[in-house]
Amino acid sequence: MTRMGTRGSGTRQWKIPATIVAAVAVFIFGVIVVGLAYTPVKHGTVALVTRFGGLTGAVFGPGLHWRIPFIDQIVIIPTVVQSYETSDDPGASNADYRDYPVTAQTVDGQQITIKYTVLFRLPSRKTADIVQRVGRLPEVVENVVKAHSRNLARLWAQSHTAEDLYSGEGIFTYQDAVRDTLEQEFERYGVLLDDFLVRKIDFDPDYIAAIEQQQIAQEAIETAKYQSDAAEYEKERQIRLAEAEAERIKLLAGADAERQRLLADSEAYSIQARGEALQEFPEVVQWEFVRNLQNIQWGILPSEGLTPLIPIPSFEGQETIPAPPELPGESD
Repeated sequence: MTRMGTRGSGTRQWKIPATIVAAVAVFIFGVIVVGLAYTPVKHGTVALVTRFGGLTGAVFGPGLHWRIPFIDQIVIIPTVVQSYETSDDPGASNADYRDYPVTAQTVDGQQITIKYTVLFRLPSRKTADIVQRVGRLPEVVENVVKAHSRNLARLWAQSHTAEDLYSGEGIFTYQDAVRDTLEQEFERYGVLLDDFLVRKIDFDPDYIAAIEQQQIAQEAIETAKYQSDAAEYEKERQIRLAEAEAERIKLLAGADAERQRLLADSEAYSIQARGEALQEFPEVVQWEFVRNLQNIQWGILPSEGLTPLIPIPSFEGQETIPAPPELPGESD
């Protein structure tokens, strides 16, 4: 390499040694080679090595790896969970792969629209085989995930009635059936199914209105049955209360009869005891007669008849008139 320059009327040339040029070229080439040989792999991905367009079978996990420059190429395959979702507005979804809902027909002829989500991933150890057989992730989604999930979602809906899918338990049964079958289909390609989730099933508006009317009628029947049961229960309760009241009255009557019997027995015993006492002590009769005289009110009856009855005041509580003093000689 030369450099031409002029100074005054003369010309001067500057030359760079060829060794320096070669060294610089070798250095630059070495940097390029090292850069091509140096292969970092991020977490959540693996790198497949290709050589002359074919897979070598080598799989680089996360970390730093080396490959042959200019010959070996790499293909990055994600191994994290991917989502395929069907919805009315795919553009508003945040799923990795978006699509429109699946339309299907139930066994009783009702048209439904199924919205679901498929969660899947590619196992690291099987990525080379999956890419070799199916392709990269977009091809896996299109040819495996989308094709089989939409087909099975439609087929399994045909084995259920609309009423089954309208209720919560029926949806769970349908979801489990699709998940189990879809998992088997994915295994054929090496794809791992994490979950199949039914997000929503839309029904024809007329069918929904009919179901609501049916539910209203059923609720009315259940309400009437409940009221009938409540009335029957109230009837039985009143009967039991009446029986209890009758039993209470019966018990009270029995208790009162027993009390009267005991009183009669006591009175008879008292009379018997008094009779025996009077037989043994006759003077008690006289004492009782005298004691009863204290309560008699005295009166004077005219001899001509019984018309006036003049009671004489009781002498109880009146002062006693002292006897007159004895006259001399009266004591004799």
